[in-house]
Amino acid sequence: MIINLIYFSLCSFVFFWFYINIKKNGLKWLIKGLLQIGILVLFIGGFFKIFFILPPNIFIKIIFLITYIWCTVGINVNFMIPLISLIDQKIVKK
Repeated sequence: MIINLIYFSLCSFVFFWFYINIKKNGLKWLIKGLLQIGILVLFIGGFFKIFFILPPNIFIKIIFLITYIWCTVGINVNFMIPLISLIDQKIVKK
């Protein structure tokens, strides 16, 4: 019963926080947040999905780890971070 009350309170706080920020900043704030969460889910989830189906050879796993980190950082630095900063500039202007 107490856990349900804590869960309900936490969910209520999160939804209230979302409501206040959407009302204050508009839907661009929500789009920015969903984009950032999507990046995390996509890259971290993709890494684990591929990493665990690789053969048990440590050399292959190390090569994959280095290549995946290199590509992920390249995509995030050159594409996603400028895109998020553009959305953030639109939020600040409003």
